Amino acid sequence: MLRELLNRSPDVWISDIESHFIPPFTRRLAEFGDLADRANFRRLAVALGKTRAFWYWRRRGIVVDVDAWYAACRRHDWPGVLEGLFHVVHDHEIRDAPKPWPEILWGDKTPVYMTELPVLAGVFPSARFIHLVRDPRDCALSSAHTWGDSPLRTAQRWADRTRVCRAAGRTLGPERYHELCYEDLVGDVQGVLGRVFGFLGVPVPADAGQFLRVPENLGEARGAAEVVGRNRHKWKARMEPAVRRRIEGIAGDLIDALGYEREYPDLPVRRLSSLELGMLRLRDAWRQVQFRRRELGWRGAITFLRAR
Repeated sequence: MLRELLNRSPDVWISDIESHFIPPFTRRLAEFGDLADRANFRRLAVALGKTRAFWYWRRRGIVVDVDAWYAACRRHDWPGVLEGLFHVVHDHEIRDAPKPWPEILWGDKTPVYMTELPVLAGVFPSARFIHLVRDPRDCALSSAHTWGDSPLRTAQRWADRTRVCRAAGRTLGPERYHELCYEDLVGDVQGVLGRVFGFLGVPVPADAGQFLRVPENLGEARGAAEVVGRNRHKWKARMEPAVRRRIEGIAGDLIDALGYEREYPDLPVRRLSSLELGMLRLRDAWRQVQFRRRELGWRGAITFLRAR
């Protein structure tokens, strides 16, 4: 949702595909040598082409030509190669762009990067990071409704990632890290967006609050052409009390810190055991296979899940 609200600005562009590959390839970059060498560049391009992001781009008709990618790189170090890639994808996604590439801010929305801010900040020393936080109980409900995921495992991952992200954000400082709550955004879209655009240093567009593209193709906000203001606090009516209590036991300290309502304020915080997490991970993985099988068939589902 936030991605497409930001994309409404002619000064901002974020691909509608989550990349996932930047931190892992940052760690293995030495394997590919000098990326100004076309043979090394091509080896990297082939390896990246096997990742899930490229799989999604190809399904959307975006085929990244290696020569065009190489030519789009202003520099052939890792940050320059990444910028060149996103430049090529941008030109496919946004036909007749209102502004040329050098004049826009480009970004990436990949939620698992919450734990990778130090890596990303090292690759892009001038990058700014926006952390959109949502009540973990509503996150758990949404994930269960969309994917069939375990609410408890979702809550544990939410808590783990949020703690790491907020700690990294404190290190980066307010000039590079901006945190906002989903509930505040849907309650005051234009006001919150004004602060976000101010953080990014770009003008607030006249039509702020409208989407560039429909952002959701799954879940309860599927197909919505505008922000769904009522899409909050659903846990109060839809979540069993026992599950609400367990989630507060996992993330209660963060629920307090972020200003969300707490039902069990004296409940101590405790991580799920390794055994319980392992069992829930297996359950969720099987549900993911079943979900993808309905969309892609068995072979397509396995190909998708093997991609990284």
